[in-house]
Amino acid sequence: MKPVLLGCVVVCLVAVARADDLAAPPAAGDPAASDSATLLGEMLEPLASRPGSTTADALLYVRPLPLLEALERAADPARRLWIAQAYWKVSAAYAWLRDCTESIERLELIAPGGDPHDRATLDVATAAARADLADARAQLGMAQQELVDLARLPLGEPLPWPVDRPLAGPYQTHFDAIFATRPTTGRVRAIARTLPSRHEALESRAAAVRAASKAMAMAEADHAKGKRPIEAVVAAHAALVGQQRDFLQATKAYNLDIAEYAMAVADTSVPNDRFVSMLIGTPIQWRQPQPPPPEANQPNPPAPAAEE
Repeated sequence: MKPVLLGCVVVCLVAVARADDLAAPPAAGDPAASDSATLLGEMLEPLASRPGSTTADALLYVRPLPLLEALERAADPARRLWIAQAYWKVSAAYAWLRDCTESIERLELIAPGGDPHDRATLDVATAAARADLADARAQLGMAQQELVDLARLPLGEPLPWPVDRPLAGPYQTHFDAIFATRPTTGRVRAIARTLPSRHEALESRAAAVRAASKAMAMAEADHAKGKRPIEAVVAAHAALVGQQRDFLQATKAYNLDIAEYAMAVADTSVPNDRFVSMLIGTPIQWRQPQPPPPEANQPNPPAPAAEE
């Protein structure tokens, strides 16, 4: 019985080690070269880096938070899935905030012409865009608070800005190798089976955003030449905004599923940095600077408060 038992232990250890090795993000091709990754990078560029950015824009980015730090601060591997998924929700909310900001700027560049109807039509679109921006700010605040609570971040700190970007390239699950000798749920099987389709949808959504942006530029140019009515420009603008929203929703759904799959592969003994690498490959190497310890017999300094 001992040789048989020893053999089983060896097989199990090999299977676990192989699962840990194969659960990494994509190895085939360069994810950064995909159009979806390029588009996502553009959407996640900080508003503060744009010409004409405001102080309010800059305040959104004063507290960078890598995913690894969020997991480490929580100090509870059982909360990994919730934290990772909350992190991607905040990331998508930041991208949507930028899209809504740029949406208003595009509308403000459109010349309405001399017809009062054109001005009224453009006013409707601009008011709706401003409402979208207000909603985006509210959604971002709610998502940030969820992440603060789950990661147990200090309440006096500014709200977090997720510096790690969601995955937009293909994800190799290696499901057959990892779960060859391990039981799993139907939900995990479904994720492994549908992730390729989710990525395909993501790439198609990116192509749709690019096409909608081109159509918007053409409609605006034609309107400036008197060849198209203002309604054509507003419709093209609305189509672009809709495609951007759908792209971000697809990105979020893709990464939420990846986090759930990785959680099914990795147990709580897997280090946090290894878990992060299973989601996005190479995490951002960044740490929040820590204040020096207070001197003896000196009162602790007050915690910094987020600006109202």
